[in-house]
Amino acid sequence: MAGTRRRPARGEGTAWAGELRALWTAPVWGATAAVMLLALALVGRLWMAGAPYGVLDPSVSSLTSLPSALRAAAWQFATLLGLVLTAVVVATGLGQTLEGGTWSALRLFENRVGVLWARKVGAALALSLASQIVTGVLLWLSTSAYARLWPVRPRAVPPAFADGAVHTSPPLPVEFATWGQAAGAIAAALLVQLLFISLAALAAALLRSVIGTLALGIGPLLVTAPLVLLPAAPFLPHRWIADLLNLPAEAQYQLYLWNQAPSDPAPLTGGLALAGVAALAAVAAWAALRSERALRPVD
Repeated sequence: MAGTRRRPARGEGTAWAGELRALWTAPVWGATAAVMLLALALVGRLWMAGAPYGVLDPSVSSLTSLPSALRAAAWQFATLLGLVLTAVVVATGLGQTLEGGTWSALRLFENRVGVLWARKVGAALALSLASQIVTGVLLWLSTSAYARLWPVRPRAVPPAFADGAVHTSPPLPVEFATWGQAAGAIAAALLVQLLFISLAALAAALLRSVIGTLALGIGPLLVTAPLVLLPAAPFLPHRWIADLLNLPAEAQYQLYLWNQAPSDPAPLTGGLALAGVAALAAVAAWAALRSERALRPVD
């Protein structure tokens, strides 16, 4: 009896590990590397352009602190770069499985769609978490090197204001993140990632197409992006994400690529709204994956 109890546990662990191994594909790791390199390039360009003149933005210079760098990485993975990466992960994973007609074969070994769906979500979130941590560490290491090689020079006051003597003003004040703020940003980014994963998986289940998953996984949030400039902005996921992450306006298109940073953020409201929408999207994806249409062979 004891042996029969252990075998399912080992099989379940193997299945979860298999989902993680399934992410070792060229498109997934290529997209992950591209996201990391773009984040590093944005920060490097800003540092090199502003440090010699003392005009480095505080949100960038704060990255010499590891918690601040981890928070900045979470901002990237919860906004546009994270949306693109998630669409690639779901399209090349679940989308390819449905398009190739192997979903029904998986159902022969595990008919509980909820378990299959949970494994895929867990693997995608694990990849996101690992990527955020690695990106944050790389941001911290790179900016620490910049700070030593190209330190920020304070801006000089014109001699006319100092009796002919040149005086310098102190650098701009920098607000470093705490470890609690970094952990909160990473947790919020994982919630946002759950929404991205669920929407892309719903598209994959309905279309059974890699290209369709990419298009519908990214398209709706990009198409509705201009609406953040209208009075409807508080009712859009874009605003809820900005609220939950408390995105700073000065770091827009620098430490994150998103549409709007609210002047009066409401993290609790944004978090509850996102949690509700993510749950609905996850249930809808589960229902679509469970449907008979998903079990029929590819036409």
